[in-house]
Amino acid sequence: MADLRAKPTKEMLEWHNYELGVFFHYDIEVFQPDYSFGKELIPVSLWNPQKLDTDQWVRTAKAAGARYALLTAKHGTGFCLWPTKFHDYHVGNAPVSRDIVGEFMDSCRKYGIKPGLYYSLSSDHLDKICTGKDGKVDQKKKNEILLGQVEELVTVYGPLAEIWFDGGILRPEKGGPDIPGLLARIAPDLICFGGCPGIKNVLRWSGSEQGVAVPECWSAAHFLTDPERNNVTCDSVGDPADEVWAPVEVDMPVRDVMYAYMGGWMYHENDADKTYSSEYLFERYLTSVGRNANLLIGCVPDRDGLISEDQVESFVGLGNLVNSRLNVHIGMSSEMLDNEKMEVWFDNPVDVSYVEIMEDQTDGQKILEWVLETRWPAYWCSKDKKDQWIPVAQGNSIGHKRIISVNHLRGYAFRVRILRSYEGAVLKSLRVFGNKIPMVFHEHMNV
Repeated sequence: MADLRAKPTKEMLEWHNYELGVFFHYDIEVFQPDYSFGKELIPVSLWNPQKLDTDQWVRTAKAAGARYALLTAKHGTGFCLWPTKFHDYHVGNAPVSRDIVGEFMDSCRKYGIKPGLYYSLSSDHLDKICTGKDGKVDQKKKNEILLGQVEELVTVYGPLAEIWFDGGILRPEKGGPDIPGLLARIAPDLICFGGCPGIKNVLRWSGSEQGVAVPECWSAAHFLTDPERNNVTCDSVGDPADEVWAPVEVDMPVRDVMYAYMGGWMYHENDADKTYSSEYLFERYLTSVGRNANLLIGCVPDRDGLISEDQVESFVGLGNLVNSRLNVHIGMSSEMLDNEKMEVWFDNPVDVSYVEIMEDQTDGQKILEWVLETRWPAYWCSKDKKDQWIPVAQGNSIGHKRIISVNHLRGYAFRVRILRSYEGAVLKSLRVFGNKIPMVFHEHMNV
């Protein structure tokens, strides 16, 4: 078996623990919804969110159970939500001249949410101001502005929990800005979505915007090289033998990605009926956080600068569902038995909906195959008069967390067993969620 090469930093281990985040998408295009990229720039004079309240935004994220939140400091139009010193297309020159990035950061820290920022490395405005008389974009000038604004955001508003580069980073050797060199100088430990070689902590995309990670989702991956796209890490599967610790961050909008305006990533007043239900968001929680990935759900402030009630309702409902179904366990263990298994026993059979398995990834993701089993009483089917362990689910990757839905399975004991692993694999915990059953056994059927 190949040697284990990818190991997380302490910053990455903390990031895994965030699990759920909210992604606030806000841009001047909200005020001109018929805008499409490549057209005439939207005038700064249209930016007019009279009731903007970043505290309300972050309270919504907190109610959902989010531990971190990101804001689009600059989206595809190029309009900046902070008063950048590098050009005049920003909030400081608008009718409502408030520093949205600064207020967002303050709100996150006020409510105990880890703050991060999204920054688009391409935009209509930037291309316009960097295009010369020959009609070509001056890449050197563009890179200087990009690096200057990234440094501005990181140094003025940091520390950040994460920075998000949509589509990844064009590597310096391909003509892109030297972001690896910049971050090494000003924030060497910063976690970077879409990072490239030279950046210490990188995240990768899940491959879609539907809240789903693949069932066997590994924390390790590799950087792609020519002729493949070479500015981001690999697909959502990964490989335990790969060399880069680059876990998956699954992103999805709170409004229907198929039918809502801009794929659900920007506010439109006619899209309230396209907001996902709390139950739908909970299912996506299971297919992301429950599969060794973090889930980042988009949220769209309206023209007033507020989160609409339909979104608030879904986020609050998601938080309630996670709390009611996956917060208070009916049994758990954090003790490894024989260096290969964990067991949870009950005095009587229980009605189980979910089983959560966590791996200790401090020294890397080492468990390569596992099985979840329940104890079956001898009186029912055993020929040798002994209770039997019966398989319930089986898989490969565990990583930070694996949540298995067992749909009201009755059992009086559950265990997870490591079938294959690198040396030194460690289970962190086994938790069982469900309800105890107030029933009386026939005397000869007691377990």
